Amino acid sequence: MCCHGNVEPRVGASPMCCESSSYDPSTQMCCEGTVSNKPPGIAMCCGSEAYDANSQICCNGNINTKATGPKAQPGCCGEFSYDAASQLCCDSHPVLMVGSLPSCCGRNGYDANTSLCCGDNNVAFVSGPQAACCGDMGYSRNTHLCCDSNVLPMPAMGACCGSWTYSQQTHLCCEGRQLYKGMNTACCGAVGYNQVNSLCCEGTVVPKSPSKPVCCGTTSYNPLTELCCDGVAFFKTGFIRPTCCGGAIYDATVARCCDGVPTYNVASCAGLA
Repeated sequence: MCCHGNVEPRVGASPMCCESSSYDPSTQMCCEGTVSNKPPGIAMCCGSEAYDANSQICCNGNINTKATGPKAQPGCCGEFSYDAASQLCCDSHPVLMVGSLPSCCGRNGYDANTSLCCGDNNVAFVSGPQAACCGDMGYSRNTHLCCDSNVLPMPAMGACCGSWTYSQQTHLCCEGRQLYKGMNTACCGAVGYNQVNSLCCEGTVVPKSPSKPVCCGTTSYNPLTELCCDGVAFFKTGFIRPTCCGGAIYDATVARCCDGVPTYNVASCAGLA
């Protein structure tokens, strides 16, 4: 017989062509142009090979033994055979189910009731309402802190300052640096200061007093007697209606603010721009 231009011997009672080869369909199979012996049971092709679908399973072109048993749920996990009744398919790899709430952590299986999956595939054996991940590590928020992916013991009134812990009772954390608190109560940039007698004005510590209780730019001033215009304090003395015009002070009863400049003896700013 002629198969795709090749003269082939007739095999069996009803020979057929498999690409350029002849084969006996009663005992053989043609799988993607390759002749294979027909297996017992339910014969099927898996790529270029024949397999028995009763006892085997084809997973991504690979022939595997099929899971068996009264409760078995055979299936594929990537290129592998697995039993969905007792296994999980984690990242295309079969793993045994564990615990009361089996789950995947990368290619690992774990019990989500007793453990955490931290990072891509690290199982951390911590549990409870305060259990948490710190990078790829597990920890308890009752006893530890996670500071820049570092698990550290929690001090009294503890908090993170950069990659380290500190006690808020004795120290301040100013821009990632620990400073001994002493009489200081807050941070002003990278330094500490006492909010009772000092002000933090645009990152500068300046004295605070009853006569100068608030900030104006990088200094303190008295809003009752001074006017703060663009960070500069001006005394209001001599002005009937002191008003800011850009970074200057002017008397709004005798001048106008035209394009950020105090302008006198004009009825309007029209035509002055």
